[in-house]
Amino acid sequence: MNGPLNLRKSIWLSLGLCVAILAPRAYLAVHDQGMIWADEIFQTLEPGHRLAFGYGLVPWEFQFGARSWLLPGLIGGFMKLLAAFGLDHGLGLAIGTKLLFALGAAVTFYPLLRLAHVMGGTAATLLLGIGAIAFPASLLYSSRALAEVACAPLVTWSLWALWPSELASGSPQGRLDPKSGTTRATARRMAGVGFLLGVATVLRYQNVVLLVAFIVIVAARHSRRGALALAAGGLAALLVGGLLDWVTWGRPFQSTIIQLRFNLIWGGGERWGVSPPSFYLRAMLASNGPALLVLVLGFVAGLARTWPVAVPALLFLAIHSVVPHKELRFLYPALPLFLMCAAVGLAVLIERARWLRKRPAETAALLAGALVLVFGLHARRVTFEDIGQGDQVPGEAGPQTRSVWGCLDQQNRLLADVGGRADLCGLILPDANAYWTGGYSYLRRRVPILWPEDPGVARTAFSNPRRNIENQLQQHVPLVALQDLDAANYALLSPDQKMGDPRYQIVGHRGGYALFRRDGSCRPPRDLVRRYGRLRPIGVEVP
Repeated sequence: MNGPLNLRKSIWLSLGLCVAILAPRAYLAVHDQGMIWADEIFQTLEPGHRLAFGYGLVPWEFQFGARSWLLPGLIGGFMKLLAAFGLDHGLGLAIGTKLLFALGAAVTFYPLLRLAHVMGGTAATLLLGIGAIAFPASLLYSSRALAEVACAPLVTWSLWALWPSELASGSPQGRLDPKSGTTRATARRMAGVGFLLGVATVLRYQNVVLLVAFIVIVAARHSRRGALALAAGGLAALLVGGLLDWVTWGRPFQSTIIQLRFNLIWGGGERWGVSPPSFYLRAMLASNGPALLVLVLGFVAGLARTWPVAVPALLFLAIHSVVPHKELRFLYPALPLFLMCAAVGLAVLIERARWLRKRPAETAALLAGALVLVFGLHARRVTFEDIGQGDQVPGEAGPQTRSVWGCLDQQNRLLADVGGRADLCGLILPDANAYWTGGYSYLRRRVPILWPEDPGVARTAFSNPRRNIENQLQQHVPLVALQDLDAANYALLSPDQKMGDPRYQIVGHRGGYALFRRDGSCRPPRDLVRRYGRLRPIGVEVP
């Protein structure tokens, strides 16, 4: 009876902890409509909105096929479903989608909680579950529509299929055996693991590091058939991704090819900044605080048990550390793996301490409670500088605060507010960088948006001997000019900006952002400007 009791205990404890992990993420999905990077709008929500409703802003990636339509397609389908059930307001669609990502972030931890129980017992499960609730680097991104967040559940649930016998027993074994055996059932299971990791790679091709790492680990444990099945499953997923590109972009593997050229040949990623190899270590310490060192201690202490999970996570960190352009969010798929390994290691240390081993679960709960308290207090103070994006504040008509929480929240909520006004026929944002707005995803109205002539955004230069992409973009990216105020009857002003046209009267405000309205209708905008080389409106009436 010990096995079934342990299994039942592990399942219910893991489910309860997943609910606790979800709670703060769901809260942020509802109450924080701000931004920390343009990709959470223009690589996911905005193309998904355009696919679902026929209009939206298009960044350069979706003009030249540099991104797969897999994730935006799923988001667009979800938005369409929400609209069919009456949730057809910009803010409601954004919150609904962010709640879906928050749920995925919580579900990410379920297989890891079960694995933690196998490797470290109840103590490790409690340390992982409670510690993950407020771990700042995870909490910050987990309710945002980012590819890194979407692929994390695929990575952790692939581990579920790697060690099903240990999970099924529910009894702590102390170690995982990566040997997969040679039966047909095992081969099919390994192919499924590879397929999940392959889909994660389609969502973000850097995840191929994890796929290769697990193939090598399985092969090293004298299971070549399992490794081949794992590789075959990953290849199948990549082929499906290539087929999707063929259908959507007209050429197989279009998005992968353009991304590799952009980052490896043209050095495009470096235009957003180059950081030293120590970037991630410094950003992790700054964003999570000194309590991170406790987790690092646990990570090292548990390597004898957790190495099949720890080695891929370390390899993921090492590869990203040598890439010139770095962002803390790039590590998100590996953060849950780090937390699990750290929790098991801390449980090991508790086992070894004579004065603690008699009540390991209670000791783990107290330690986890202390960690979540410290992490929670530190999370409230995380700034853009802490995550390595300090040069963007206040910068380029974008973030107006140093805090990562609620940055531009008021602006996006006002966009949703004005989108719900029946008389809206045009909107002007005289001091906005389009990439630091919620776009049509929040506005949710098919009307022209007038942007400033020169928001201070440096156009990205592309160098290709066969074609100059920037010139092509300029030739095909007309946007309405700002001077034509008669083309808009609403204006959204940022803090410290004043309205000089007496026809406009303030009708609402959120924080320092103000919404103005003038009487009368809108005539079509007369002037077009070639601006924002990587962005243009689609499905919006402009001459």
